Amino acid sequence: MKKILNLGLLALLLGTAGCDKFLDRKPLDASSATNYLSNQDEMELGLNGVYAASFWMFPNNTPLLYAVEASTDLAMKRGGNAEDFVAMGDGGPFLVNNALVNTCWSQAFRLIQTANQQLSGMENGKANVPAATYGRIRAEALVLRAWAYFHLMYMFGDVPWYPKAPGVDEVLAAKRTPVATIVAELYKDMDEASAAFATANAQPILANGRVNRGVALGLKAKLALLIKDWRTAATATKAVIDLNQYGLNPSYPALFMLAGQSANTNREIMFNQTFPTDQLNPQNWGPILGVPRQVTNSQSSHFPSQALVDRYEDRSGNRIDASTTYDRLNPRLNRDRRLAWTIYMPGDTMQHRTLTAASLPYSNPLERQVFNIHSNTRFRWNWSLNRYDAVTGNNDWIGAQAAGIQWQVSATGNIGGVGYVWRKYLDSTQYIWEHKTGYILMRYADILLMYAESKVELNEIDATESRGPALHLQHQPGDTTPADPPRARRGTGRRRPAPLRPAPLGHLRQGQQRTRRRLCPRPSHRPGKPDLRRRRSARLHRQRQPAHPLPQPDTDQYQCQVQTVAHPPVRGRCQPHGHDPEPRMVRGSF
Repeated sequence: MKKILNLGLLALLLGTAGCDKFLDRKPLDASSATNYLSNQDEMELGLNGVYAASFWMFPNNTPLLYAVEASTDLAMKRGGNAEDFVAMGDGGPFLVNNALVNTCWSQAFRLIQTANQQLSGMENGKANVPAATYGRIRAEALVLRAWAYFHLMYMFGDVPWYPKAPGVDEVLAAKRTPVATIVAELYKDMDEASAAFATANAQPILANGRVNRGVALGLKAKLALLIKDWRTAATATKAVIDLNQYGLNPSYPALFMLAGQSANTNREIMFNQTFPTDQLNPQNWGPILGVPRQVTNSQSSHFPSQALVDRYEDRSGNRIDASTTYDRLNPRLNRDRRLAWTIYMPGDTMQHRTLTAASLPYSNPLERQVFNIHSNTRFRWNWSLNRYDAVTGNNDWIGAQAAGIQWQVSATGNIGGVGYVWRKYLDSTQYIWEHKTGYILMRYADILLMYAESKVELNEIDATESRGPALHLQHQPGDTTPADPPRARRGTGRRRPAPLRPAPLGHLRQGQQRTRRRLCPRPSHRPGKPDLRRRRSARLHRQRQPAHPLPQPDTDQYQCQVQTVAHPPVRGRCQPHGHDPEPRMVRGSF
């Protein structure tokens, strides 16, 4: 019996030893942590994971960098949001309990860690992949890692530098590395990436949303500007220009619409954050945040600032405080054409697709309104009657809070904006809650502007260097300048000379009504008594116009139209509904 027990114990020990060896074996039909990325298919899948880590969102479905913009002086977010806390100092930009700061830090380092794992794992299969293909995949990972570090450094300054995936002890002992040191290392990575893309004979745009040689060189220039290395910035951007593979899109608004981004005329969009069109999620909710509250089913929490509006120059490229054509009472006139494609001002016609199916009379399924902040009235287009109706109830009215009727944030007021809403990225061909328009991260216009800036800093300004790209931005081939809005024959008056100062913060409130009366004939003062001259003028005016009472918002021309509304709020409005289809891109990076 004792011998039997001893034999059983021996068999158990031998079996245990064999079991340990069996469990330590690598899988024969799948990849493991020690042999993964051993072939091209696995490397491409791993690279997809790196791109997924670069898909930065905050909060919900809002592009992170779109949210970051609201912490600058170019935009603002409604009170109580993390972006406002950073901008105003409440909570401070360096406190980890600030959601925006926390998200920027964590998502950037998540991308760095994922890229480092890709770069180290690829070494397992280097011998199994063509050298050019291996170099191209490695180049994409290097650029994406540098992209994360660029944003970390301009937000936080010195940060920990991880050239490879760190262990726990390395993370615990991490110290901040000077920006200049990290930039010097990333210079080498961008040079390697640029050469690898060239060796692989990679296309100028690999695919929508992927990095390429132009992005590698453009990112090197951005890194150089961080440390004021003007020479490197000039050299890198000139290299992109000399590739002759990128150009400017002849239509500025097309850059911010899904169809225009897909076409990507002249390859101006070099890198963007894309949203899949073959599945419902995720969507880009950035446009939703810009729809004014007076539009049905809107969100309204992200607004342009007055500082941004004042930075748009006049048609001649002059600042508005040095312009002889700028009119503070009609700030839309004679301005950089991108202003009208970026921002809706009071009096502009807006179109949004707030429903997926028609809901007459006001949604077809497009909803069209005249943006109004001056009264408790919404001017909504009645698709059944082909006219505007004046509908009471406007959360964007500047007096809504004082009247105690505003219960949500709006385009005006102390928890909203200053009277402007976004037009940029709003694509009325898409259902507002399922937007798939990508968020642009780098454009060829950025390259030209960085080149001009660096040459100016180097004091190397001449017609073939800095002024060449600058003029190229201002005067594109085929660019035409439309006439200013037509003036009425009666009641127009003489234009006041433009002041040599920016418009005050509240100029919309005091100037819009005066502008309205000056540009268009004044309606009758006495309700009930017919204004025969006015009726005849309106009838003749309609005969010269298309059957549609108002042009579509993007007709690329100025028109003076007579509105017919249920209760006449403003008759004979003369306003710009759009600008030329090829607006100039003048100085400025927004």
